[in-house]
Amino acid sequence: MLATYPIAATEQNWISETLLSALRLVLETLQQGNAPPEFDAAISEEHRAVFMRGPKFQELYNAFVAKCGFLTPDQQSQVSTALIQQNNLPAVFTSTTPCCSIKDDFPEVHEAAKELFKHAFEKLSAWKTPGSELTIRATCHQVVDAHLSHGTCPFCGYEPIEAADPDLVNPDLDHYLAVSVYPFAGVNLRNLTAMGANCNRSYKGAQNILLNEHDERVDCLDPYGNEQVTLSLEGTTVLSGGGEGPTWVITFNPDNKSRNWRRIFQLEARLKSSVLEKQYKKWLEHCITYARANNIDVSTIDGVIEAVGRFKSTCAFETFPTIGRLKTSFFDLIEAELNDPARADRMHNFLIKAA
Repeated sequence: MLATYPIAATEQNWISETLLSALRLVLETLQQGNAPPEFDAAISEEHRAVFMRGPKFQELYNAFVAKCGFLTPDQQSQVSTALIQQNNLPAVFTSTTPCCSIKDDFPEVHEAAKELFKHAFEKLSAWKTPGSELTIRATCHQVVDAHLSHGTCPFCGYEPIEAADPDLVNPDLDHYLAVSVYPFAGVNLRNLTAMGANCNRSYKGAQNILLNEHDERVDCLDPYGNEQVTLSLEGTTVLSGGGEGPTWVITFNPDNKSRNWRRIFQLEARLKSSVLEKQYKKWLEHCITYARANNIDVSTIDGVIEAVGRFKSTCAFETFPTIGRLKTSFFDLIEAELNDPARADRMHNFLIKAA
């Protein structure tokens, strides 16, 4: 994550809390050998009226109850464990914390849960918390939008996210833990992240963020946590042989914890092809143009060192912070080359020709 989401965006989590409480009650009652409660009795009084509007929730609840009714008490206990583990956020982002799925063991119960929580997910865009003028989803986006002042997707760092505006479409709200695998977390705001459409639809999709390419559990980043990934171009060769341009190396810190995120979102390839390769020549042109506009003589190495240093200080003001960080790191490399007597002349000539 190149940025994280504010935990305040998860405060209106009552749809998830209400449904999970009802399903836990169902499973506990069944394990005791008793008849499960009717839907209205299972739903807390505080939110009963809104859940009882229309028949759909009751139908989906009854379908889940019916499927669970065919299970043994031990099997019902396994379903209950899955419900708890799938909502054990953020603990499940550590690879040693279990997070089981019932997709293979109890496929009919899994499908019933998935349909119930998919319907609940739709209500995030329709229902309002009492006293609020906005829907739950709009409120969540408003908090996120205020926090992400740069307005870019935290998963890639360069795709814009629409502002919180009633005349605009809300950005994609992605299930960080895929609802196709972990349906009980399907409406938990702690598991939902505003994401750029390209990141969500072209890259993330229904991929399992908890598993690597070998289906092994790995540590992963908490989108609502405090840990953010930093990146640099350390290891990049600006002047590679054959006049082919830079040989890019993007360094991520932390490395291990960010690997699965980078793999799923194909981050190295996207940043190299869509940002670095497309923009680095323009950056060089802008640097020399900036120098000339500020009467800096770039015909000398000392002059170009001054120009690069001063221009580098402007990179932090890029609209997209991730691009600003890459740009700053790029000029760090150039500055280091210019200050190396063995490489300075070649880098100086490269800059002048590039501009």
